[in-house]
Amino acid sequence: MLIVLVLLMIGRVVDWYESQDVFTGARGSFPAAFAAGGPVAPEHVVRRTSDEHALVHGLFLQDTAFGVRAVDLRSGKEYWRYERRDAKEVSWDFEVSDRTVVVGHGDGRLVGIDVRTGRLLWRVEIGEDGYRSVELAGGQVVTGAPGAVRAFGERDGRSLWTVKMPESCPEVLAYSVHALPDHLSVVHAMCDVASLERDAYNLLLGVDNRTGKVLWRQRTVDPKQTAWGDGHTLVAPDPDRTQHVPLLDMNRQGISRRAALPADGWDVVAAGSGIVVSGTDPKDGSEDHDTLLHAYGTRDGQSSWRLRAPAGQEYGFPQIADGRVYVVRQPFLTEGEAGRRIHADLLVLDADTGRLLHTLRLPSMATLDDDDYFEKLDVLDVADGAVSIGWRDGAGDLLIATD
Repeated sequence: MLIVLVLLMIGRVVDWYESQDVFTGARGSFPAAFAAGGPVAPEHVVRRTSDEHALVHGLFLQDTAFGVRAVDLRSGKEYWRYERRDAKEVSWDFEVSDRTVVVGHGDGRLVGIDVRTGRLLWRVEIGEDGYRSVELAGGQVVTGAPGAVRAFGERDGRSLWTVKMPESCPEVLAYSVHALPDHLSVVHAMCDVASLERDAYNLLLGVDNRTGKVLWRQRTVDPKQTAWGDGHTLVAPDPDRTQHVPLLDMNRQGISRRAALPADGWDVVAAGSGIVVSGTDPKDGSEDHDTLLHAYGTRDGQSSWRLRAPAGQEYGFPQIADGRVYVVRQPFLTEGEAGRRIHADLLVLDADTGRLLHTLRLPSMATLDDDDYFEKLDVLDVADGAVSIGWRDGAGDLLIATD
């Protein structure tokens, strides 16, 4: 009997140990952002890193497979770390706001962490194994749950609302969430994408983010084909006519068309600061190489400016922030050029006029040896005086900052 009791106690201790997450807390003083709230004017490369995911307040956040770590952008030293002690429960996704990091795990656990201190704010167990995304919008954490979309408080983790999905959508992925004025949250949900037995489809849900009441729902295209602009603007191809791209207004009453982009603007790559940017190759209509950036106004869909790459060069996917467009210009590469060393440039453009404000030459890099083609260098994030760029030579992502 004593042996049985001892074994039971050991089992409970092991269960308790594995259930505890590891939080190191902040190490040192909170790093100062490079240029919080102001436009980014890149002057030099600070460092290269791997698995960069998000920039905030002079930190970059990295996925560690079982958690997340915050690293001081200037020094490269770890500021805090969070890990699941039970190593079989990987972290599927994490999202960052100015104050909070939220991590979602494969077993349905959500964890809220304070950005400045690295300390646990809350822990929620949704249950049900499987991939789920985590989205932060308007002070709420939104994620998919079995047959539903759920929202929790960003700072305390308390349950705020639950939206039951249609019977045709038992498996739901909350791909993106956008907080609009008048207590409206718009959820771009993907239905049945992990099921082989059901047809996948996409929904836009207009939700009252105080009560969880669904105000409207509408089928839409794959979220990777859409772009979110300022205020109420959504840029999304017509599901029935993919070459037709309307600019849509959203409010509590529903979705309405404001304008449409011309036929040559269908390949939208970024939106924000009052413009929509498409990337095209006007010579052959290729979807693989963007040799022309074309900006349109989000109010009327009219052309604002064009920027054509010099001969033999193309653009990566841009980001729009603080009234500027950040984009990498690189040599035009084709199959069979693996291992070639190239130079690329980060360009900073005025969003209203397309005027070139800054140029930064990036360090030379070698194209991958094991790829059939060379992936473009895309701007991943712009925040607090820093820019991150997807770096494709196996050494991780490139971070740029300015003092």
